[in-house]
Amino acid sequence: MTIALRTIGFLLILCCTAFIYSAIHDRSVQLSHFDFLSNHHILSIEEKPDLKDWHFSAYPNEIYRFGLSDKEVVDGKKSLFIVNKLPSQNGVAAVRQSIKAQSFHSKKIEFSGYFKASNLAGDVTLMLDILDDDDIIRRADVKFNGTNSDLEWQQFSIIADIPANSSALSYSGFLHGSGQVWFDNFEIKLAPDNATDISYPISYTLPKDEAPSAERTKYLNIVGYNTEPVDGFTLGAQIIALSTWFISDTLDGEYQASNEDNALLLESLIDAPDLGVVLKRYNFNATNPLKLNVKGIKFRAQMKHQFVKSVASIWMRIEDKDTNPLAFDNLRYASSGGTSDWQDIEVTLPIDENAAIISFGALLVSKGKLWLRNPHIEYVYEPVQRNTHLLIKPSNLSFE
Repeated sequence: MTIALRTIGFLLILCCTAFIYSAIHDRSVQLSHFDFLSNHHILSIEEKPDLKDWHFSAYPNEIYRFGLSDKEVVDGKKSLFIVNKLPSQNGVAAVRQSIKAQSFHSKKIEFSGYFKASNLAGDVTLMLDILDDDDIIRRADVKFNGTNSDLEWQQFSIIADIPANSSALSYSGFLHGSGQVWFDNFEIKLAPDNATDISYPISYTLPKDEAPSAERTKYLNIVGYNTEPVDGFTLGAQIIALSTWFISDTLDGEYQASNEDNALLLESLIDAPDLGVVLKRYNFNATNPLKLNVKGIKFRAQMKHQFVKSVASIWMRIEDKDTNPLAFDNLRYASSGGTSDWQDIEVTLPIDENAAIISFGALLVSKGKLWLRNPHIEYVYEPVQRNTHLLIKPSNLSFE
């Protein structure tokens, strides 16, 4: 009996030892991607540091962190870093700033700076997008790949000619995959005339403007162009009940809409959907508002989102009687992915005598969840300023 008990005790100890070893081993695998952090003094590490004039996004949001370092710098006080806390190469995180393009029209500019990487398993990308309204018309980028690589401070340079019809410039630093990257001393300046423009055109055309195709029809269905507008446009609070909103049957199996706790919920159902939209669409007579000196229409609401891979936002479109768009905004420059708690959000568009249809709603690009509550429609009596969220000029490029 004693021998049997000793044998059982030995086996239990052996099993526990194996279990503990396995747990420690697994834990060491998870923490190995943090080993390099111990060699650096971290000023702060959080999901999105309070850094003036910079926008952060990540997917999956839970595996990336952003922070500021007062140790790893080129020659300033701080650098900005992005770190993936798990050994996963299936994600991306970015820091971005967007400015008005007018001061650079018909000029050649350089986007430059420095980056450093540790345990990089993926790539670091620096990107400059040139936009006309909501469309990217040109892009310039450089990419640095790594396989568990350490890179000391590297300087990058991106040269691009800025067209006279551009409205905004958006420049970004990305971490694709895992590891850590630091950014410092970004700079936007005029480039020498003989510098080589490395930008290339982005030739994507909205399906509405393409020849008939299944893709074009799907897009028109999703964003409401093929939905007959209804009467009953009203100012003030908009009914949140799902029955008063439209979601295309084309999205069956990709997205679904529902009501949850006095909010409208739009969520993806598959891993790689394209675009989900819920909307209201009304006939509109501009005659009386214009007589009252109405200059525009504002759509405001509160929104939160969770695990959004690309973009969660609200949008509004004004069309003429033939459904040609007169004005449109989906807050491209200010919208984001990842996870965010409730926030106030609004979009304002100008109107003129040709305004005949008004559509507005929420959109979800790719995977995630979006909640919308307290939607309101208001008239605006002052001239509408577009893209007011864009910076006039580059700001805080040294991440101070």
